[in-house]
Amino acid sequence: MKPRTVRTSVTLAGGAAAVAVALAGCGDTKAGSTASGTSKVTSSPGASGGAGASGGKAGPETVPSHVKAGERGGNAGRCASAQLEAGWQQQPWSKDGHVYATVILTNRSSKPCTLAAGWATFGKGASGRYEELRTTRAKVPGAGTTITLKPGTSAFEGVKYAVTKGCPTIGGFGVRVHEGWNAVHVPGRHGPVTLCPDSFTAGTIQPVATGVNFRH
Repeated sequence: MKPRTVRTSVTLAGGAAAVAVALAGCGDTKAGSTASGTSKVTSSPGASGGAGASGGKAGPETVPSHVKAGERGGNAGRCASAQLEAGWQQQPWSKDGHVYATVILTNRSSKPCTLAAGWATFGKGASGRYEELRTTRAKVPGAGTTITLKPGTSAFEGVKYAVTKGCPTIGGFGVRVHEGWNAVHVPGRHGPVTLCPDSFTAGTIQPVATGVNFRH
């Protein structure tokens, strides 16, 4: 199947900013490609790395302890935006102008659903209106896989970006999976979010949190 470019939106560093993510579909955009209004291909550090690759280690504070993991495989219908809730967990090693976080996609419906293998698509904006966010896709912690989310379970994707002083701000982020946006309020922050241009990198969506987070 011919690769497709996917749009992606994500909530940036901890705040009540909205987050939006759209999953890449079957055979999706290759690692190292960049999704944006004018898509370009960029090199992707650690793009072929596994769980032990640079940026692929997971710490003990990856996600809240109450979050339940999804399962690999499955043939349930694709998850609709109405079934999902998008969460955000900023990692404790975020510092020196760099933010590391985990996007958490949870099935809040009463029926199981599936997420296609690949990357989420991230965007910037507010009030349900989002513009594609230029995103470098890396194979961290490895290749994507189809994921089944039973009611109350989640899938995970690590992201990182720069917030150096002097960089512009955006209104917020959102997450779109397959179709429709899911707004997410990031705890601890309100108002504009700082985001340095072309600094946003996302790993593949995984059924467990282990290894999804980028580290120094």
